[in-house]
Amino acid sequence: MSTERPGWPAEPDDDLDRAFGPDTASVPTRTTPQRVRRSALVAGGVVLAAGVLAAALVTIIGSVQNGVGGVFPQPEAALTRFETAARAVDGVTTVEGIRTTKTGFASYDVVSVATAEQGLDETAQDRLVAALSGAAATTGGNGVRVFAVIAIDTMRVGVSADAAVSGRRLDLARRVDAIGGVQAVRCGWVPETPSDEPTVQLVTVQTTGRGAALGAVLAKARQETQAVFPGAEVTSERPPT
Repeated sequence: MSTERPGWPAEPDDDLDRAFGPDTASVPTRTTPQRVRRSALVAGGVVLAAGVLAAALVTIIGSVQNGVGGVFPQPEAALTRFETAARAVDGVTTVEGIRTTKTGFASYDVVSVATAEQGLDETAQDRLVAALSGAAATTGGNGVRVFAVIAIDTMRVGVSADAAVSGRRLDLARRVDAIGGVQAVRCGWVPETPSDEPTVQLVTVQTTGRGAALGAVLAKARQETQAVFPGAEVTSERPPT
């Protein structure tokens, strides 16, 4: 009586066939041309993927440096938008962007200087600073902070997106400017560090005073400044000749 299973060959082709049945026979070895073609396809795929990855990295790095709308910082665009908005403010005569500073991997500070009409009353000055502050708030964002310095008669006032802090700088500048012996005042922040933090504020008075007279001017200026920005710095300089 035959021991062969129906449908199975009498002599299995190889060890896998012999052990597990004819459907599991080992895969035939590829020829050399087949191996060459397969290697070429794999190598081509690797090169193509590497090229796509490299292009993506270049795009991302370039975007962080130069900005892509709505996602990455666009400092120059923000500066242009602020200048346009500031020129439309009543009482502003000139606006000019002066500095763009990279403060982090994807963050920037931009600063403009503006000039106001001569002789504006306090109400008009308040409105002007508030409007510039609003422009700074609406034109910044996406990693870009917008600041400005507005020249109002003998005062130079720092303006940021915070309207309350900007208003306090203007009010402080008026009080310091009114001190006897002060010819001009600049109320802003420590150079190269635009900020609304009280300890980073800097008030600079122009005065011809010397000795005891200078000391008296600075003492009064410090008193006024500390009442508004605790920890702020007060310095003096001689008027330009």
